[in-house]
Amino acid sequence: MQAAGTIFHLLGALRRAIGRVFLWFFLTGIVAAIVVEVVAYVADPTKSNYHPALLTNITAAVVGVALAYSAALTVLVSEVIRFIVGSAEKAEKEVKSDLSGGAKFLDSALQTIEHREKN
Repeated sequence: MQAAGTIFHLLGALRRAIGRVFLWFFLTGIVAAIVVEVVAYVADPTKSNYHPALLTNITAAVVGVALAYSAALTVLVSEVIRFIVGSAEKAEKEVKSDLSGGAKFLDSALQTIEHREKN
């Protein structure tokens, strides 16, 4: 039954990580592309009838994808670290419960032996 719990924990963490990676990828990419377009607009001396050049649009797309990729990788690394720490804490709790169960078993065995010796 522990394998099923581990699989559900893994799938939940994977779903959360994928969601956050995609969210940060798209948000960062869109914001970076908008920033490049705004900078191009502000830097243009002729503000009337603004039409950005193709190079401006390509630069906005490249900067957006590059920043989105780096943000997504950063989020992915933080999710992996969060999963490892969570798994270690869960394993620690399970080991402690298993050890306490072993100690209880040993105590009950000793009490049974002492009870038999008295009789």
